[in-house]
Order: sequence, then structure tokens, then C-alpha cells
Amino acid sequence: MTGPAVEQTVAGHPRCAGRAVARGISVRPVTGSDAHAIASMWQRCALATRIARFHAPVRDIPASYLTAVWADPCASVVAACQHCGAVVALASLIPSARQDCAEVGVLVEDAWQRAGIGRRLVAHLIAIAHAREITTLTASVLADNPKVADLLRQIPGECSLAFDGPVLKVQIRLASPRL
Repeated sequence: MTGPAVEQTVAGHPRCAGRAVARGISVRPVTGSDAHAIASMWQRCALATRIARFHAPVRDIPASYLTAVWADPCASVVAACQHCGAVVALASLIPSARQDCAEVGVLVEDAWQRAGIGRRLVAHLIAIAHAREITTLTASVLADNPKVADLLRQIPGECSLAFDGPVLKVQIRLASPRL
């Protein structure tokens, strides 16, 4: 892809612009070989993006989070640029104490935000949740992060919200999958 449909990001890999983004991204389960690509994506994320995801100014992606991702890689998905192979987003379902419940986490690299990638990743996580008979999704979102809160509110099902200081606790009882 050349011309105005591709722009160069600070990281130096091509970014599809506008409608072309849907054709320039593949979504797939995470694999063990993604470790370096996920670490590279993390380094390309601004501190504000990291804080929005982990609610703290973390320097490195939390080891406990990566341990959970690698413990069940089929419950996590990445979005990768088809032009250069770079991982540009990661989303996961982390099991909770209840077998029918999991926490949703989404991280999209700054240059790729607002392109529908988070929505695509969440759709894959919902399919995984249904296949695993997970009926409830939870998430913690900083109250000043309305774009993620809006994304979660669009998940089909019954959504409840509760503030816990600066954090919005989201709980979604998933709608039954359409057959």
C-alpha cells in the first residue's frame, strides 16, 4: 500500500489510514513468539497510554500480566500490521475467582488508536468468552478514560458501572450469543 493511505508513525512502521486500517490489520491469538513484538509495542506506547491501561506509571509491562497472558494464550489476541508484522495491540481475558467471569484488558498502541482495533479485539474476546461459557466480563477503567468506558458499554449485555475513587468498575453480563 502506498500513497495517502499509508502514513509513517514515529516508530517507523507503516500505519494504514482511514478505512484501509481494517484491511491492514490481522487479529489472531497470541503466541509465544509474540513476546518481543509485544515488548516493542509497549515501548512505543506513551506513558499516558500505559497509565490508562494499568492505572500506574509502569515502566515495563507488568510481569504478572504477561504471566497470565502466557498461562492461557488462547484467551488473548493481538492485532498485527499486515505490512510489517508489528504487533500494535493486545487484548486479554484474565480469569477471575469465579469460573464464569473474566477481566477484559485492552492496550492499543497510540498511533493506532481510534481506528476500530480495540472494538475488533473485544469482539474476539467476546467470542472466546462465549466458547468458554464465561457469562460476566469485568474491567477497571480510569474515570478520565471515556473512550474505553464507551467501548465497554457497547458490549452486548447488561452493563453496570460503579465508581471506586478515580476508577470506574465495569461489569457486563453478556447477552447470549446468537445462534
